[in-house]
Amino acid sequence: MTDLALQRETPSLHQTQPLKEIAIDYTAEACAHCADSNSITLTFDHRGGARWRTTTRFRYGTFSSQIRCPGGNTSGLNFNLYLSSLEGDRSQDEIDFEFLGKDHTVVQTNFYATGTGNNE
Repeated sequence: MTDLALQRETPSLHQTQPLKEIAIDYTAEACAHCADSNSITLTFDHRGGARWRTTTRFRYGTFSSQIRCPGGNTSGLNFNLYLSSLEGDRSQDEIDFEFLGKDHTVVQTNFYATGTGNNE
């Protein structure tokens, strides 16, 4: 990859870059994105889950998120933030932060390196 291509792909270092554009992979009707407030809302109902992702690729950096899980018993649901290399690649790298079930105070982490996980 040329330096110019990397510059177009990656925002400047040490700057906060709100997500202005996202792609919704499934159940788009349960996902709302507001670029002005930099917020994404997922609706938990009979339609099931939704997944969104940034349309920008990042090679490295610092990432942050504020996640608010729904109240009540949400057993069976997985609210998460994960960073990954390109999906479908057998050597996929990934870092997961997951809120599982009804205890929203517990975060499970996992990472995959060259496609191998089980690092909870």
